[in-house]
Amino acid sequence: MKTAVITGGNKGLGLAQTKRFVKDGYQVHVVARSKGDLGSVDGDVTFVEADLSRNVGFLSDIHAKTGNIDVLVNNAGMHLKKPMWDVSPEEFDQVIGLNVKAMFLACGRYVELQKPTGGAIVNISSMGGLLALPNSAAYVTAKTAVVGLTRSVCVDAAPFGIRCNAVAPGFIDTDMTRAILAKDPARRDKIEGRIPGGKFGQPEDIAEAVHFLASDRAAHISGVLLPVDGGYSVGF
Repeated sequence: MKTAVITGGNKGLGLAQTKRFVKDGYQVHVVARSKGDLGSVDGDVTFVEADLSRNVGFLSDIHAKTGNIDVLVNNAGMHLKKPMWDVSPEEFDQVIGLNVKAMFLACGRYVELQKPTGGAIVNISSMGGLLALPNSAAYVTAKTAVVGLTRSVCVDAAPFGIRCNAVAPGFIDTDMTRAILAKDPARRDKIEGRIPGGKFGQPEDIAEAVHFLASDRAAHISGVLLPVDGGYSVGF
């Protein structure tokens, strides 16, 4: 049985990823601060409680128990919508700490552990890794760094048979998105008007992209940033 570790796989987009890997027969270890909505998953899922911004010891623990981690999905992250001149040093450190530092350290530990057998890493970036988003400079800085990290890991880990790619989700129809845009229907209409397909994506769209990049079907794909946004980032 293959093993996957998914950070932040307890809710939202991460939960859809957890369900997709479970569907494919993976033993999935979800690393997060709480179990979230994992009760809705029917399959082989192990919850690992951890503060990702502080350590990556969880990877060594999981590897010691399973002997191998076929896939690492660095999904956990946080958003901060605030003008850059209002962002405190502490807030900036928090955004960079979870979105970049934790991912950087997890990638490094994963490569160290998987050198003998190879593997695959999928990092979750954002449209913020492609575009400047209003009043989100700290978040955009972090998600752009994810793209650079992904490319660097691709190069450094390739000799060990480890691939690394990233996914940039567009506007996805989640409970959080619906709640936010319900208060501003004009904004939703504006966003949908820019998406060539005219509609938001579903969490399963992101999960399928992540699963594909982690699979043998993508055996010769490494170092890419795959936008899953219905064409939003290239439309006008």
